[in-house]
Amino acid sequence: MAALTAIQNVRTIDVTSTQTAEAKEVSRRFNEVDAQDLTIRIESSAGEAVTVPEDLSNLLQTILRLAASGQSIGITQLSKAMTSVEAAKTLGISRPTLLKLAANGDIASHKVGSHTRFDRANVRAFAEARLTKQRDSFDSLRDFEDAMSFNQD
Repeated sequence: MAALTAIQNVRTIDVTSTQTAEAKEVSRRFNEVDAQDLTIRIESSAGEAVTVPEDLSNLLQTILRLAASGQSIGITQLSKAMTSVEAAKTLGISRPTLLKLAANGDIASHKVGSHTRFDRANVRAFAEARLTKQRDSFDSLRDFEDAMSFNQD
């Protein structure tokens, strides 16, 4: 079994050379199978089997690929709720801007006492929506430029 050590809330798994070799082989086999056809099953010595759900299977595949690198793996637990400082940093915006967005209802938040908190999933969804909007705006600008250059020819 891999060694676990707690360092500032990060658990570090030191992957052994045997685990690296085994993870490389399993990852190689993952790559040979269409991802939609891949099913991970855990089987006991008594023959009882559990099929791992797809989302959890994807997580296990990611961990195996990391283990195949031969480097240590760091794992930490993150709270579902984020402070306004954490959420602003994640989004790459200032805290006052984030709080204005929350006050306008642009991003969901909740109060814990007098402090504003943000659910990690809502912050992620907001970031993805913002990125999609930016890409759409850029595509519109590019289409406009193409149309302008076409009219000048």
